[in-house]
This record gives sequence, structure tokens and C-alpha cells, in this order.
Amino acid sequence: VLDFRQRASGRGAWVCWEREALEAVCSKGRLARAFKQAVPAPAPGWPLEDARAWVRKRQVELIGLAAQAGELKSGGSVVERFLRQGWVESLVLAADAGTSVASDWERRAEGNDVELSRSVLTAAEVSAALGKDGVRSVLALGSGPLARSLRLELKRGKALL
Repeated sequence: VLDFRQRASGRGAWVCWEREALEAVCSKGRLARAFKQAVPAPAPGWPLEDARAWVRKRQVELIGLAAQAGELKSGGSVVERFLRQGWVESLVLAADAGTSVASDWERRAEGNDVELSRSVLTAAEVSAALGKDGVRSVLALGSGPLARSLRLELKRGKALL
């Protein structure tokens, strides 16, 4: 199993979050070498599919929690207002944000010297995570522990594409 939180007891083997590294885990006897014994062949697509599912789940959780904690703002006009106020540390676009929307927010991010990331979630999934009607294709992240955790999961999601 993948121990995403790194808390399981017993012997483990480390692998980075890059897609190529996760795809190579099952090749050339790497698991047997890491565990110094024969290891049954895992299911096809493992561990990459498990890692993608984990990142998707964590992004949903963290978006909702960060919004409740006041570390995340959503909706174009709200995000724009907080961006002008200097509150925003990074912007997040939904996976299915259109090219014109993406290029517009890329310009704004660059002009305000903030990071721009893509979520693995669609705008509808982001809205559901927030408990909002309609679609939310842009999010603003401020500072705080939940925003930092969400930024980490956004980086992991990018590495798995």
C-alpha cells in the first residue's frame, strides 16, 4: 500500500511523487530489491492511480477546510478584490478552466507577482468542495497552514500529470 502520510509501521520504501518514478516502481524487480524478498505483482496502474486518487481527495478536503478557515477565497470578482488588496499569495485555476480565462489570470498573477497553479479538480468539483452553487474556476490562497498544505497537493498533482 502507499503510505501517503508516512505513518505506517514496518518496513517501507520511498518513492518521489513524479509520474515517471511512480510508473517505474513495479518494473525490474524494484519492489523485491527494496523489500529484500519476493513481492507479488501489484494491480496494473498501481501506484500511479492510487497517488492520483489521493491527490484528488486531499485537494477536495483542503479546499473546503481552507475556505472555512478564511485562507481561501473563490469567485472571480472576490478573487480580484483580494488580489488588489495584496492578500493573495497564490492563485489556483480549475483543471477545465478555458484558455482565455487561464491567460487572463496568468497575466494577473504575473502582474501581482503571485504563483499560479492548476488543480486536478474541475470547476464543478471545486464548487462542490466549497459547498457553492455554480462553478468556481479560480481560487485565491492566502497564508496559513491549510493554504500551505493545499499548495503542496497542487504541486503533487502537477507532478502526476
